[in-house]
Amino acid sequence: MKMKKWLMLVLALCMVLPMAGCGGSGSAVYVQSVATLSGMGGIAPGDRFMGLVVSENVTEIKKDSEKTVKELLVKEGDDVDEGQALFSYDTDELQLSLDKQRLEQEQLESSIENFKKQIETLEKSLNTVGGSTKLQYTIEIQSTQVDLKEAEIKLKTKEAEVKKSEDLLANATVVSPVKGRIQDISESGTDNYGNTLPYITIQEVGSYRIKGTLGELQRGGLIEGDRVKIISRTNEEQTWSGTVTLVDYENPSQGNDSDRFYGMSSDEMSSSSKYPFYVELDSTDGLILGQHIYMELETEEEDASGVRVSSAFFCFEEDGSAYVWAEKRNKLEKRTVTLGEYDPMTDTYQVLEGLTEEDYIAFPDGELCSEGVSTTHDQVAAENASMEGEVA
Repeated sequence: MKMKKWLMLVLALCMVLPMAGCGGSGSAVYVQSVATLSGMGGIAPGDRFMGLVVSENVTEIKKDSEKTVKELLVKEGDDVDEGQALFSYDTDELQLSLDKQRLEQEQLESSIENFKKQIETLEKSLNTVGGSTKLQYTIEIQSTQVDLKEAEIKLKTKEAEVKKSEDLLANATVVSPVKGRIQDISESGTDNYGNTLPYITIQEVGSYRIKGTLGELQRGGLIEGDRVKIISRTNEEQTWSGTVTLVDYENPSQGNDSDRFYGMSSDEMSSSSKYPFYVELDSTDGLILGQHIYMELETEEEDASGVRVSSAFFCFEEDGSAYVWAEKRNKLEKRTVTLGEYDPMTDTYQVLEGLTEEDYIAFPDGELCSEGVSTTHDQVAAENASMEGEVA
């Protein structure tokens, strides 16, 4: 998990560092958040997310597009048992359709009998004629045999249609195949983009996971493999744990009714994208489908005594002491820090003293960084100022 975070950090540094060092003369120094550099993204220890207990398994119920629903027997949010009635079709229309199909079946059966009799009569006549008349009878027999074969194929298709309509009429009420909760009912049958939707979607009971959302500022703060603590909203002593299995950056959503379902305020529901993520639970004991919970990112004990920052941000004196270029009152200062263990796998140092997650630091440049230089958190502004300085 840690390795993934630091690989993301190194990649980000490769993009940022060539463009934003300590700036030139007359420009502001771009400083970066230690919380971000230490792999916390936009998430600080103790930050909480709203979450919802959802089912990992979903059952979709489709309706026959050629039939009319007479009565819908459930609504969104209802808990249903296996075998419980969901909706019923209009039986009057079904009966009318079945009667029509049976009549068409009888007509095909009658046509088949007529074709067989015609072939029998023609074959008898064929033995009593000769010359060109015999050829004419032969051609007529072959043509009637083709008509017979086509009618037999149509009859098999019609028999299947009749059987389907009989079954549908006998089971005009559609029941739930699983125990669960009605998640969605689509009367129109399509979404806003015209894609086909199931008529009823049921979240199955028994296989739970947690669904949450990340805002734009928290993007990158969670990755697959992160450990999460789940907390009951009614009893904070009741907790569970789990692992992030998916952060779906490919399918962002906008602030909508589902956000209100998660308990977000109107201020939180902006036009910015929100990214769903899912947590696989170590245990589901005591959880209920649809239950609202809190989530916190679990921190590792080895990092509790200090933050970790890439070695590229540290400078070293001849005596071995280390320092960073840190922001203080919007100015740059040379700050001595006490380093702990070095991790060669991530190329990071643990900072025991002199630096916290609330601090901002600059990438060191021996020629450009100096005491008192102005600082900025705006990377674009720093780049523009540096470019203007170069032109001047």
